[in-house]
Formats: sequence, C-alpha cells, structure tokens
Amino acid sequence: MKKNYRFRKTAFLLITLIIFLSLFWGNIFQDEDKSKDNKGEVKLKVEGSEEEEQSGPADTVMIGVYVFSVYDLDFPGNKINADFYVWYNAKNDSLDLLQYFELVNSVEFNKTGETDERRGDIVYQTVRINSRVKKSWDVSNFPFDRQTVELIIEDFDKDNTKLVFTADTIGSKIDKNVHIEGWQVKDFGIKVVDNTYETSYGDPAISIDEYSAYSRVIVYFTIEREGKGLFFKLFLGLFISVLISLLTFFVNPMDLDPRFGLSVGAIFAAIASQYVITSTLPQNESLTLVDVLHDVSFIFIFMCILASTISLHYMKNDKQKLSQKIDRVGFFILSILYVILTIFFVTKALN
Repeated sequence: MKKNYRFRKTAFLLITLIIFLSLFWGNIFQDEDKSKDNKGEVKLKVEGSEEEEQSGPADTVMIGVYVFSVYDLDFPGNKINADFYVWYNAKNDSLDLLQYFELVNSVEFNKTGETDERRGDIVYQTVRINSRVKKSWDVSNFPFDRQTVELIIEDFDKDNTKLVFTADTIGSKIDKNVHIEGWQVKDFGIKVVDNTYETSYGDPAISIDEYSAYSRVIVYFTIEREGKGLFFKLFLGLFISVLISLLTFFVNPMDLDPRFGLSVGAIFAAIASQYVITSTLPQNESLTLVDVLHDVSFIFIFMCILASTISLHYMKNDKQKLSQKIDRVGFFILSILYVILTIFFVTKALN
C-alpha cells in the first residue's frame, strides 16, 4: 500500500510539472508571435511612411519666357516661327526640366545654350528655343484680321501630382524690337492651366478611366494686321471690274459687243481677283470678307448684264425712252447700293 501511494504521488507531481511547462512554453511562443506581429506592424508603418513621402505634394517650379523673334508667317501652311528663351526656378535639382521640355503645338523645335546653375537654394536653368509652331489662322476679317499666337509648354515626364508650374509674369515679356512687316504686336501674356489627357496610353497597369493631368504653360500675344493699305491693293482690281460693268449703262444697247462684252470681261476679272487672294490664305469653310465682297460683286455684275438685256429688249421694240430710263435708273441704284454694301461689310470687319 505504501509503495502504491508513493507511485501515485510521483505520477501526480509529474503531471503537474508537465502542465506547468506546457503553459510556460505557450506563453513564450505567444510573446514571440506578438513581437513578430509588432515588428511587422512597424515595418508596414515604415513602408507606409516612405510611400506617403513619395506621394507627397508636387514640386512647384517657376517658369518664364522671353520672346525675341517672330517671323515667317505661313498662312497657307498654318505655321509661324518663334524664337524665345525659357527659364526655370526650382528647389529640386533632380527634375531634369530641360531634358523633358516639350513645346506641345510645335512642328519642330531646337534647344541650344542650355545652362544649369545653383543660385543659393534655387536651381536656375535656361534654354533657347528655335521653333516652328502650328497656328490655325482666322481669316474671317482678312485683311483686317487679328491673330493670337500661342506657345504651349509642358513637362512630358511628370503630371501635376509631381510637378506644378507657376508663371513668372514679371520677367516674361516679348522683346520691344520684335517687328513683323505689316503687323502690330500687342497684348503679351503668360498663364498656367491644367490639361487632362483622356487616355491611359494603353498601359495595362492603369485603369482605362484613370486620366492624367499635366501643368501647362501658355504664352500668348496678339498680332494685328495693318490692313488698310493692303485692302485697296488687293481689292482695287475687283472694284474696277464692277465699275467697268456699271459704265456699260452709258453704251447704246444696240452696240452688243461693248455693251455685253465689258460685263462678261468684268466677271472673269472678278473671278481672277478672288483666285489670287484666296491662294494666299488657308482653306476656310466659313464665309470671309474676301468671299462676301467677291460674291456681292458677282451679283452686281450679273444685275448689270440683266439690266442691259432688258434695255436692249425695249430698244428693239421702239421704246427708246423706256430703255434710256432703265439705263439711268439702273446705273444710279446699282452704284449706290454697291457702295453702301461694301462700306457696311468693311466696317463690320474693322469692328
């Protein structure tokens, strides 16, 4: 019995020891797991802070432009040449602004004279641009037209979450010596806008409806044509054609060759005038001042021919007085009406 009692006591102690050791080692492993989890949380927090730092506020860069030459206005080709300096003031020296410079509306451009210097805590970069820029000319009021020329600048590598431009409105100018023959340069300005490209560019990592916006700099100035002298130079032939057609009212309707031949010749002269003028302008589907004045001239020359035909009819029917009356009234009415319409449309174009 005593032996059996000792055996039970020994077994009880062993079982208690095993239970104690199991609980002890369980707590140790649980603490290790917690410490691992804590380390994982710390790691996530560190990575999150790095990610947050990378997606922080965009770099702000001041940009300025000085236009020193504008030339070779190509109306049929819808182009113009402009040379200018661009400068950047930035705090981040790793933006590679000169490398990623883009003149959005250019046909071609060349960069020369690049400089990259540090002025205190500011990175100062400059470049000279020689460019050929696309320009859709508005010739509705030619030759009294006003044109706005734009130079559109972007950084093609960084959207507006990484780079935002601010305009140097004080330093940006157009050189006072810029001269375009037959034009006056006015209203220079510079502004910054956001431009959104509604495409993912086929990138499978980007959602199809996720669009990027880029900070865009627009430099603009207005050129106004000195068109009064050019107007008479271009349209003098047209006005003479109409005048010749009006003078046929003083020719006897029975003299068929001069009476009708002059008006027919006037029509061909007006057609030639329109062809010569429109060949120097870009294609335009809207009705321009050139079109209006020529169309009005065609109508009045036709009315002269029609009046001559009626006058000839009455002359052949021995109604000479009525025929002469048609000639006199036709000349004064058509002459006055043509002058009034011409002044109206020209004044409208000037305004």
